[in-house]
Amino acid sequence: MKGPNKVKALLIIFALSGLCIIPSLIFAEDNHQGNKDTVCAVYITGIGCPACARADPIILRKLPKENPDFIVIEYEIHRQRKNGLMLIQYNKNYNSGFRIPLILFGKEDHGHGVRSVRKHANEAIIKGSNHCPLPDGSSVGFNELDLTVLYGKPKIWKGERILIKTGEGGNNALLKDLLISENVSGVLENIDFEAIEPQPVLLSGSKVIFDNAITMPGWTFQWNGEGIKAVITKKSTDVQHIEPSQQEFEQAQKGWGFYRIFILALADTINPCALAVFVLFLIGIISYDPTNLKKILVAGLAFVTAVYICYFIYGLIIIKFWQIVQTLTIVKLTIYRILGVISIGLGMFHLKDFFWYKPGGFATEMPMGWRGKIQKIMLSINSTTGAFFMGAFVTIFLMPCTIGPYLIAGGILSPLGLTKTIPWLLVYNLIFILPLYGIVLAVYFGFKRVKYFWGWKARNIRRLHLIVAILMLFIGMAILFRWI
Repeated sequence: MKGPNKVKALLIIFALSGLCIIPSLIFAEDNHQGNKDTVCAVYITGIGCPACARADPIILRKLPKENPDFIVIEYEIHRQRKNGLMLIQYNKNYNSGFRIPLILFGKEDHGHGVRSVRKHANEAIIKGSNHCPLPDGSSVGFNELDLTVLYGKPKIWKGERILIKTGEGGNNALLKDLLISENVSGVLENIDFEAIEPQPVLLSGSKVIFDNAITMPGWTFQWNGEGIKAVITKKSTDVQHIEPSQQEFEQAQKGWGFYRIFILALADTINPCALAVFVLFLIGIISYDPTNLKKILVAGLAFVTAVYICYFIYGLIIIKFWQIVQTLTIVKLTIYRILGVISIGLGMFHLKDFFWYKPGGFATEMPMGWRGKIQKIMLSINSTTGAFFMGAFVTIFLMPCTIGPYLIAGGILSPLGLTKTIPWLLVYNLIFILPLYGIVLAVYFGFKRVKYFWGWKARNIRRLHLIVAILMLFIGMAILFRWI
């Protein structure tokens, strides 16, 4: 082959090779760009978790809105028990711990708690490009991730859109197009779907409402912006099934929620332990000055008011304790059943005191070793100020035999924010101290003598234990069997 012809042949071969290589380079670049631009996070949270209530709006709403390429795979574990296994698996393979909120970007890039979650998210967004961390310890770019095989019931957030897994199956390519495409209506043109009424997607302490929603096999898709021209035929029962959250708790408060708290407060009210201590106090006041009824009234009211204030403070501490426990998610997953078991256990102790009564019963009455000391202190009170401080002091000795129902009530109220529990605690403790106020007024107006109440308590001690037993057993079984 002559020189010029050889050069031409080489040029032709080079050109043809370039035509073959360029598309593959373009495809590779596009694929690389897709993974490069996508920041993928796994976020584990729980309805009712106070820290999650502060982190959820940032991770699931603020950052996806501000960063279109930020994708969050959310696992809510308090209402979706199956998702709880994700926390165990990620800890096993990432050593990420059991506290929530928890966010993961990789084996060495994860954090829990509001500040740490926010910090890791912001840093990951600045870095860009990462692979989605999977529970088995591997990772894969979002473009290669098969959404249909994700375990449990995750929710996938991107911008103003959300995919909610409701069952098995689905079209992986379609699901990603719905999340990423600029034209949702265009994606839906050639597929089968059902338009549904958008349902609130509940976060911890708040909710997100979308403009549009459709359902497909295994998934629900909701988004804001341009809608679709379709007739809404039904509400999505799937989304409602996924989100039985704090809204349900607030609705329950209007019905059975109130009665639960009322029954527990009533069980505390008729506790023989509290009645015995208060009657001892009145005996002490009357013994010092039996003719001064006004002093008896003022001192009695001061004593009861101090009990009310202290028990209210104890209630805040109990609720805060339960809220801290909720962040230790492995405990939180069974916390409601634990409350039911505690209630039944207390009921059995009181039932035992009905059949085989012995003063100073465990968890039902003040220990016998304390009674002599308390009586001696009570008989030494001779002023209103002393009565108030004695009321505050004596609550320490009352707690062992009255804390049971209060502990359960605190656990039931703990999913609410601390400020929202205040009215409930005020009502609970008002019910608790009303009989004490009634005794003071009855003595002051001369309806009954203090000795009458002491004798009445002694005569009916077994019946009081029986009533408390019935109330506590009912609450316990209602919690375990989900009657209320």
